[in-house]
Parts: sequence; structure tokens; C-alpha cells
Amino acid sequence: MEWVISIAVMLSLLGSIMWIRPSPREKLISEIRLHARKLGFTVQLAQVETTRGKGEMEPQKLRLPAYRFPRKELTKTEKGKWICWQVFRTENVANRGLPSGWSWKTGEFEVTQEMCEMISQLIEKLPAGVKALESSPIQFTVYWREEGGVEQLDAIFEAIQPFVKSNL
Repeated sequence: MEWVISIAVMLSLLGSIMWIRPSPREKLISEIRLHARKLGFTVQLAQVETTRGKGEMEPQKLRLPAYRFPRKELTKTEKGKWICWQVFRTENVANRGLPSGWSWKTGEFEVTQEMCEMISQLIEKLPAGVKALESSPIQFTVYWREEGGVEQLDAIFEAIQPFVKSNL
């Protein structure tokens, strides 16, 4: 009888220890976010409302990790003239100049043709886990599902550099 109680207690303790250990997915996310901070990103969990997709009555509301790269060197005049834009990985009719499967939420007719081409080229370089992009005078944001590991984050970082450096 003492053996049964001892085994039950040991299993209970082992179960408690296993319960508090992070899963492989949690370890990966922790590694990605730590690397993101080293690259200069701020990572937040954000709720975004997508554009309304074809055949949908209402836009979707998603909770996604937002990888924000701050813009620090804009003057007040540059901030005032800034053209904000936001695109989503959603099939919609508001897709002027974007690759198939992407749609504008804001900025479709405000951005220049050159900017539109740059956005399209950026989208082509991004991994499939990226669900949206947003540009404002405060930051450049990538909404990403954190799939693929640190290598994918490095690819995202390299792809957005022309936007961060040229203030688009």
C-alpha cells in the first residue's frame, strides 16, 4: 500500500513539473521574440480588423502578433505629409497594384504608383505567415503568425528595410 501511495505522489509531482514546462511552440515563440527585440522590433499582440473578403458580409477580427519597427527620425513636416496605408492577405476587389490574394484596407488611392510597386515587391518577398502590413509615421508594422522560426524573422527584417530607410 505504501508503494502505491509513493508512486501516486511521484506521478503527481512529475505531472506538475511537466505542466509548468514550456512547450516546444512556446520556446520557439520566445526565441523569435527575443531575436526581434535585438533587431529593434517591438512585439505586441494586437487585434486587427481585416478588409471584407469576397463573399463575406463582415470583416474578420484577428488577434495577431504585431512586429512594429519604430520610425525615429521623421520631422514634424514629414509626419504631417505621411501617407498611411494598410494591406491584408485577403481576396477583395480593392487590390489595385497588389499581388493576388492581397487587398487594401487604407491608402489604395493615396499611394503613388512607385510606392504601390514597392509594396507589391515587398509582399512577394514575405513568408506566408505574414497576414498584414501597415505603414504610419510612427512605425512600420508586420502582422505575422510567427511561423518558421528566427530565419523567417530575419527574412522579414531584410525585406522591410527599404521601407524603413526610405520612410515609405
